[in-house]
Amino acid sequence: MKKIFTTAIALTALALSTLGSTAYAQSNVASQQVSINVAEIAVISVTGNVAMTISSATAGQTPDAATASSSYSMTTNGSNKKITAELDVAMPTGLTLSATMAAPSGASSAGQQALTATAVNLVTGITKVRSSGLSLNYEARSTVDASPDNYSRTVTYTITNN
Repeated sequence: MKKIFTTAIALTALALSTLGSTAYAQSNVASQQVSINVAEIAVISVTGNVAMTISSATAGQTPDAATASSSYSMTTNGSNKKITAELDVAMPTGLTLSATMAAPSGASSAGQQALTATAVNLVTGITKVRSSGLSLNYEARSTVDASPDNYSRTVTYTITNN
């Protein structure tokens, strides 16, 4: 009798487990909500380092300016942005460093601007653009008041709101 009772329990358990697995049907369709946040992007890069030498003058005139060229690239998905530039340390007496940036499509270049330790606008009116290989030109001018020496400055370019 004990064997019949154990067999009956085992068969009942098997039947229940079979019923239980078929009671929950699997779906062949599933869905999931996906959220995407596009952050405001404003990135700029410049190529290489620049070196200039002021080494000549016409007698009775200020020394001849030195020039150098570079390029920059930028991407922004924002609107009404501008590029500013500033020096890490002001230029010494008698020496001026200026920069000119070509504007990407739809924006405006401020032309040649003397760089100082305070940010100056170089490009304005930038809206949703990606551009590479844009020209970035430098000019160094000296008066006779500039002492002969090697001067080095870091120029920081920033994309910000107009």
